[in-house]
Amino acid sequence: MKRTLPDGFVGAVMAVESISDALAMLHGPGGCRVRFMVYSSAVFPRMRLEEHDDYFIPYFYGYPRVPATYLDEYDFINGAYYKLEEGLPIIDSKKPGLVVIINSPGAGLIGDNHERAIREAGMEDRAIWMDEALVSMPVTQGYDHTLHEIMEHLDPKKGETVKDTVNILGMTVLDKDWESALDEFKENIESMGLKVRSIPGAGADLQSLRESVDSEYCVVVCKEACHDLCEFYRSTGLKIIESDAGAPVGFDATEAWYKTIAEATGKDASVPLMRIAKARDKIYRKFVGMKYNALRIKGLRFSIAGIASVIRPMTMWLYDYLALAPIAVDADPGSDEGEIAKIKEFLASIDYGDSFGKEPLVGSDVVLSEGITALTMKLNGECKIGIPIGHSSMGLDDVIPRPIYGIQGAMYILDEILHGVRNS
Repeated sequence: MKRTLPDGFVGAVMAVESISDALAMLHGPGGCRVRFMVYSSAVFPRMRLEEHDDYFIPYFYGYPRVPATYLDEYDFINGAYYKLEEGLPIIDSKKPGLVVIINSPGAGLIGDNHERAIREAGMEDRAIWMDEALVSMPVTQGYDHTLHEIMEHLDPKKGETVKDTVNILGMTVLDKDWESALDEFKENIESMGLKVRSIPGAGADLQSLRESVDSEYCVVVCKEACHDLCEFYRSTGLKIIESDAGAPVGFDATEAWYKTIAEATGKDASVPLMRIAKARDKIYRKFVGMKYNALRIKGLRFSIAGIASVIRPMTMWLYDYLALAPIAVDADPGSDEGEIAKIKEFLASIDYGDSFGKEPLVGSDVVLSEGITALTMKLNGECKIGIPIGHSSMGLDDVIPRPIYGIQGAMYILDEILHGVRNS
């Protein structure tokens, strides 16, 4: 099935909206705004419903997220600088800590002078603009690039390193149930005697971003979502911790992730490793107790698509742990080349080398991908089990934690497979 993926334009807007006291200002038509104003509130709510009443003003029109200039045909012909000139002070009246002006793909052709509008509004210290062709970037690159530009603007001054503190990099508010994953990561990392100081790209505020340069370490979750950020923090003297097993997806890679952190920091990972062992034991006992359905899992054919550092450990785990067969493996644009090489090497070693580069196949037993593909294929009867794992997987109807990362992520994947087998 042909996949539908967000691009770097989406990534840029959502990166700004991931900062709790920053605001993305869209210079573009109202139609471009609709998705963002709903999407950002859905994945990262930042205020109570009654507070929306204060936003029935121009450029917001009742919605507090991603105000826009609402360009029309006149503006595309004659220019829309006047809307920037009028809109910036109105948006600034809501006292965001930072405003980031982002062009819609069409608005970039007009050439309105964002720098002048910011200067004349007296907002040089609290506003920047993104003028690149963001739509041509992969979503993770647009997200990472925007966060890097924000850090460059903030220009935090390096103070004394705070011992045993970490930043978590490579998480985004587009990740399925990202808050539950972070709750687990923070609890387990802090059980090791470390302190999580900042999480750029996933709920951080501007002050924590400024303070993040004083941390001792940066721990990488998904490398594709933080390449530029890693270089920024490395340049300020922070130590970057990255697991050779890829992102912490599935029990094996999650265990390797905590062991890597422990080795790099000299800390004891016994608590998170004990929790992983308990989860493994729980699954084993579940499989023993429902032997018939558990046996039906073996040999199921699966298609998987997503960011390479996520799908590599997940593919290996599903094959080694559940004996599932990878018949289609597709890496998203912007995936790390080293991770892609490791996926290919693994698939070749198990005689599934031809599976790489194939989008999810009709007739797969299990499809793991962005939600729109996995769930559409399930609804159309093109697969038996559809499991959202990618960047359109909002999980808005989930009440219990169902991320893709960590221990809870492994339990979520197993839950979906077991339920799917039972109902098929």
